[in-house]
Order: sequence, then C-alpha cells, then structure tokens
Amino acid sequence: MKISDSSATYGRQLYMREASGASQADRQQVAAREKATGDKVTLSRDSRDMQIARDAVMNAPDIRAERVEALRNEVKEGRYVAPVDKVADKMIASAINEYV
Repeated sequence: MKISDSSATYGRQLYMREASGASQADRQQVAAREKATGDKVTLSRDSRDMQIARDAVMNAPDIRAERVEALRNEVKEGRYVAPVDKVADKMIASAINEYV
C-alpha cells in the first residue's frame, strides 16, 4: 500500500485527535512504549473494518457457479424474467458514470 503525504497527514490528524482524548499518564505510557519498541502504526477502527471487507471481497469467488447454472437453465426453459427495475437502475447508473 502506498502512503502519500496527504494520507500520512490524515493519519497523523486522526492519531492526534484520538490521543488528545487520552490522559497525560496514558500519553506518557504510549510515548515510553514507542521509544522502547521503535516505530508503531495504529489503524483506526474504520480502517480495520475496510481492510476486513477488502479481504473478504478479494477472497470471494468471482463467479457463483450454482447461480449461473440456475439462471442458464431458466433462460433455456424460457422461465427467466429480467428484473426491469434493476436493469433500468444499472442503465441509468452506467450513463451517469460515463458523464462524471
């Protein structure tokens, strides 16, 4: 993961905001621990949640074979009815994305 200056600044701002809520004794303990152990990285709860979600998406299969087979059978047998509201939503979203 590449960290740009802007994201590093944002991370420092988050850290400072969280650290400002801690007591002076807590901050001294954290500073002493960091000094003893070297560099330290602290991720926000949102950052950890995003990492977990990204990992779940990356590990999910690209194609749900059982769903594809069921749809293929419905089309073959003439039973498939496209959800027109979802198709329309996707068409509008696609058109908007082309212009943005």
